[in-house]
Amino acid sequence: MDLGISDRDGCTVMRLRGELDLASVDRFEQTAGTAEIVYGPRMIVDLTELSFIDSVGLGALARLHRRLTRTGGTFTVIVPPGKIDRIFHYSGLKGAMDIRTPPE
Repeated sequence: MDLGISDRDGCTVMRLRGELDLASVDRFEQTAGTAEIVYGPRMIVDLTELSFIDSVGLGALARLHRRLTRTGGTFTVIVPPGKIDRIFHYSGLKGAMDIRTPPE
């Protein structure tokens, strides 16, 4: 998995490419934790270039969402239409998080 981090108007934007699964979840969680400390509790996770996510990756996103919103932060996930969007829908996370489609 490749991770890119940028700051947009005081909000951390993490762009993921590849797969968010058991093999990459530790790296994602460490990077997200560091970004939260450095940039603050407002975060957007962009999954438009993600090719696969499993239950471990979904769990990591759910934990990050819970942690950020509990401390007054915000958490948004950008999910492209298709396979990844359906995974969020069937997992029930689509109704529990701020999930958006990428701008065209």
